[in-house]
Amino acid sequence: MGFKIAVVGDQDTVTGFALAGATYTHIYTTKEEALAKLGEFLASDEIGLVLITHRIVEELGYEFRRMMRAKRLLPLVLRISDKTGYVSKVDELREIIKRTVGAEIMVKREGS
Repeated sequence: MGFKIAVVGDQDTVTGFALAGATYTHIYTTKEEALAKLGEFLASDEIGLVLITHRIVEELGYEFRRMMRAKRLLPLVLRISDKTGYVSKVDELREIIKRTVGAEIMVKREGS
């Protein structure tokens, strides 16, 4: 069985991912609706990846962090930039890999 992708974000982000094939989508309107939909996505056995924009994660605040601590191994939740961009202080994908594998994976560029 293949896993599906879910996206929570602004109208443009969600539309772009829906056109690219994301199966489940939610356009952010209110904090309460987003938390409810995110809860549905996290409880689904069909969804393997949830993409959510950084700005929405910031608006959800503590409730989002609480949901992440309580969730199962799958789906993986990855924060992404929206159309305005976002520069994270920490490479979140690298941190997920570090926590999962238990070691940091170093990538060297040729000539470095």
